[in-house]
Amino acid sequence: MNEALIKQHIKQYKGGILKQVQQSTLLKYTGAPAIDEERLFFTLLPLFNGEEWEESLRKSAIAVTLIFSALAAHDIVKEVNATTKEQQLQVLAGDYYSGKYYQLLASTKQLDLIQHLSDGVAVISEHKTRFYDRQLYSFDELIQSIQLIETKSIEQLFEYYSFHDYVFFMKESLLLITLKKELLAFEQGSTPFFISKSIQLQTNIRLLRAEIQKVESILIDEVKSSELLQEQLKSMIIDKLMECTLEKQLREG
Repeated sequence: MNEALIKQHIKQYKGGILKQVQQSTLLKYTGAPAIDEERLFFTLLPLFNGEEWEESLRKSAIAVTLIFSALAAHDIVKEVNATTKEQQLQVLAGDYYSGKYYQLLASTKQLDLIQHLSDGVAVISEHKTRFYDRQLYSFDELIQSIQLIETKSIEQLFEYYSFHDYVFFMKESLLLITLKKELLAFEQGSTPFFISKSIQLQTNIRLLRAEIQKVESILIDEVKSSELLQEQLKSMIIDKLMECTLEKQLREG
């Protein structure tokens, strides 16, 4: 599949997702749901590589994206108890997106997938607590948690539809992209979600840079040598992974 067609698919999926959540009050006060295009790209990786993509799978992919939108909406509320109108509506938005993903999967009678994804959300929430509690976790444990938080629901989708061979590329790519974004934001004086909430990460920036370099080197080699991925798709993946290089971060930091 060429780049123009891939971009068209992403645009169509974003439109389909937004169509699911057309609630005027929430849109007015909280805006459209957060849709990470890079995560959506890797959610649709099998489709872009020419795998059969039926209607139930299309709806499942939209449902998974709504899960991440719900989690992102809840993350925006910083206080334990939402007190302002905007905060309360932000919580409602997250609950609304969650309800929509249930409704969408129920319409395809995929009750087992609903159960798997619900269990996965619980695991994601458990790992997010590592960035709020005061327990000491190792650097490796925190990296593993970041990867799980960013990819768990997509991994469950892939496993459910037997796209096992795509899991590695999806998980490692999204981990790399997330770590690069976190480091770039931190170097520019911003407050990225994971680093800002973890003293262990803040005090181990050198380790974080080394981890990024290691993941990037291994992943790009695996993409280039893959017999699974089509050549055009390989180029697009590598471009996405290299869009924000460490050298660029250091120059702009």
